[in-house]
Amino acid sequence: MTQARADKLKILMVGPDRSVHGGISAVVNSYYEAGLDDMTDQPYKLLVAVAAYIRFRMNLKWADVVHVHVASDNSFRRKSFFIRAAHKHGKRIIIHQHGGDLAGWVASGGPDRQAGVIEVLNMADEIIVISDAYRDMISGFAHNGERVHPDIHVMPNAIDISRYEYTGHTDTEHRILFLGRICRDKGVSELISAVSHLSGIYPDIRLVLGGIWEDADLREEMKSAGEHVEYAGWLGGADKARALSECSVFALPSYFEGQSVSILEAMASGCLVVASDTGGIPMMVKDGETGILVSPRDAGSLEEALMRALSADLHAEHVRMREAARDMVHSEFNMDDYMKKLMQLYVVQ
Repeated sequence: MTQARADKLKILMVGPDRSVHGGISAVVNSYYEAGLDDMTDQPYKLLVAVAAYIRFRMNLKWADVVHVHVASDNSFRRKSFFIRAAHKHGKRIIIHQHGGDLAGWVASGGPDRQAGVIEVLNMADEIIVISDAYRDMISGFAHNGERVHPDIHVMPNAIDISRYEYTGHTDTEHRILFLGRICRDKGVSELISAVSHLSGIYPDIRLVLGGIWEDADLREEMKSAGEHVEYAGWLGGADKARALSECSVFALPSYFEGQSVSILEAMASGCLVVASDTGGIPMMVKDGETGILVSPRDAGSLEEALMRALSADLHAEHVRMREAARDMVHSEFNMDDYMKKLMQLYVVQ
């Protein structure tokens, strides 16, 4: 076909199940909340994971567009089977790269892995990435003169800001929220350490860890912090909204990061964000303007930033940053504009 209207397209979407706890599923769920159901034909839409590969092959013949969500490591390896099948059947393919240490994974596999990744990426008609840094990274892949040739579109994650209630936090609240995988790569060890040290200044300080444990050793570190750190489990829906309203600071000191939807949610909810200067985070967190940036793996930098975020003497500065952050989400990361761009990529030009 040479042309298709977005409201008649049949989209086959490949990614984790919508019930899975994680960043990619959060993005896909946001599509449905934004009305993807109303923009595409219901009988042929399907969200699949690796275990549903047979269902994917059965439904592939009906699809106009195959939209594949990938990260790095095993995520990319698994999704390559779907991409190759769609390519073999002549489908229009959109590869959506969400982050992770893709460059490191490719480099660790040597020339053969780099050649394989380039081959798979070149099966796409369009590639979506979440930041300029990831676009430059993928554009830089090369092996024996072969490079990635599809158009690469920078489309940062977005949210529907109307779903988030802006809370007028006071600087007497010394509650810090973390959302995500609870592992060392997310800087959780440094975060627990910083909160423990700051408890001497703020006896009521409390770090709320929302997520799934991936590092058993961190449980022991949490226990050593006593009452100042609590585990809240995976937070979603009303529970997440409540946590965002109760915590004045949101912290994500990751070693590497794509573009966290949780940061956008925190900014929309009025939390003051403290996060690492890495990956796509600086697109959202402008140091001293919409939040506070810290150096990855630097416990001292993190502790200083949290001290700044909790200081009642800097209340006017906190208010200014919180309001600027919410304005940024509204103007630069809103779901309406995002869905319009996505529909344009779905339609064959």
